[in-house]
Amino acid sequence: LPGGYIDPPNADIILRSSDLINFRTNKAILSMSSPFFNDMLSLPQPSNDEVVDGLPVVCLSEDAKTLDSLLMTLYPIPFVVPNNYHKVLAILAASQKYDMAGVQSSIRTEIKNRGPIVLTGTEAFRAYAVSNSAKLLPEMKTSALLTLHSPLTLEHLGDELPLFEGWALRDLVRYRKRCRDSLV
Repeated sequence: LPGGYIDPPNADIILRSSDLINFRTNKAILSMSSPFFNDMLSLPQPSNDEVVDGLPVVCLSEDAKTLDSLLMTLYPIPFVVPNNYHKVLAILAASQKYDMAGVQSSIRTEIKNRGPIVLTGTEAFRAYAVSNSAKLLPEMKTSALLTLHSPLTLEHLGDELPLFEGWALRDLVRYRKRCRDSLV
């Protein structure tokens, strides 16, 4: 496994990452932590689903590092929020997707306790695009503010431009205009 997550001895389900790493875990823990998983696991499962070591497999779209971090928050093992803000956004997006409010709250508290977020140039634009697509409102506001220190030009956006949905870029332009107008 990629990080600190330890397979529980009484696992009754496997979560498979997008890069095909299996995480043995407990349905009860998932159900208590997430209304999404509670609903999914309460439905009858098709008989043709994949089984590994006698355990049903659920394939998820998150990579192994994100899933590892997400699962670490659910078990009584030390969890360290990554220092890389883009990894933090990936974990927050996954916890948003699976409706894990407690996980989001813990991560946001840890990030807040670290002090101000420092992102420069294209990092801030990337953070805005990712948080916008995942509907992470607090992170969207923070990263929009951080973009004010950089010009909003095609040359400056560079490789980050494909991450933006059209309306997200429009909203960022409007936000920056409102900030400029309030200074004037």
